[in-house]
Amino acid sequence: MLLRRTPLLLVALALSCALSLLVLPAQAAAPAPAKARGCKGQVALTFDDGPARGTTHRLIRLLRSKHVPATFFVVGQRVEAMPGAVREIERNGFLIGNHTWAHQDMRTLSYDQALRTLRTTNRALLRAGVHPTRLMRPPYGATNPTIRRAIRDAGFVPVLWTTDSLDWKSGTSDQIAARILGSLRPGANIVLQHDGVNRSPISVGAVAQVVQGARRRGYCFTALDEKGRPGFPTPTATLVTRDGVEGGAAVVRVRLDRPAGRDTAVVVETHSGTATVGTDLPRLSTRLVVPAGKRSAKLRIPLVADGVLEPAETFTVRLRSPEGLRLGTERSATVTITDTAAAGRVVLPGPPVLLRRGGPF
Repeated sequence: MLLRRTPLLLVALALSCALSLLVLPAQAAAPAPAKARGCKGQVALTFDDGPARGTTHRLIRLLRSKHVPATFFVVGQRVEAMPGAVREIERNGFLIGNHTWAHQDMRTLSYDQALRTLRTTNRALLRAGVHPTRLMRPPYGATNPTIRRAIRDAGFVPVLWTTDSLDWKSGTSDQIAARILGSLRPGANIVLQHDGVNRSPISVGAVAQVVQGARRRGYCFTALDEKGRPGFPTPTATLVTRDGVEGGAAVVRVRLDRPAGRDTAVVVETHSGTATVGTDLPRLSTRLVVPAGKRSAKLRIPLVADGVLEPAETFTVRLRSPEGLRLGTERSATVTITDTAAAGRVVLPGPPVLLRRGGPF
């Protein structure tokens, strides 16, 4: 499927929505045109059929060195065989999608079989300790009405492509890079490559040229958002706090409900309650970063021990200024400071018994 910009500039709004994409029958999930600030267009690199021993690791290192995001559509059988490889994908900040259990043409499956291959793959990813997205790619891009219904009912979003590198079929690294670069168009581009086929090392060898050439032409690299379009997911942040004791620390943790595919951040502020900011605890307005590949970050707030016996005091923690995420309903919380003297103590069961030879005194 090729993404084309409509040549009609003065078309009614209703018609422009319908004609902005030319969709060929084999590709039912084209991305909407997108343009980031300062970018000629967006390029989302996607890699299928992995993980593969050695090749996926080299690809991850290359993408990290170039600061390029990507999305990996993995095969369930390979995830089960190499759970460490899929953990490496996520922990380096890349998104993970579902590419079925055994890479079958889904048109040969029944509705129930289609559900099973997606759900079994998803369970394997969870067992591997990662947090897969709800994106999936049907092998060969092949679907039919029954399979599309099964994908939808299983809660997945199908993702196809606008640029097929044909890396599985033929070409040197230079030729594969040329195919990709020659297919890029202003707007949104989804590139299909493979890290899990026999020719994948050759395809990985093309990535550096693609990155350099696309950036030189004014393109920016991105992952895929929740709808399978070039962009980044926007997770919702939840605030979780842990009370503290004077002389110790309270803990603030920001948790994301889904992987973000990039660094995200939020400002954490402290506000006085019965405890006074600036006296009982520091005045904070701190930018807390959740790194790509992580789903939480924490901040320790030191609590001052004033030496005065007093009731428990409280202060408020608030989140503001989200970057790459949205704030949930729990964006503030009350934290309790317990006086040191009132903190829990270890209580012995009774007085010690002194022993002497032959029995107690």
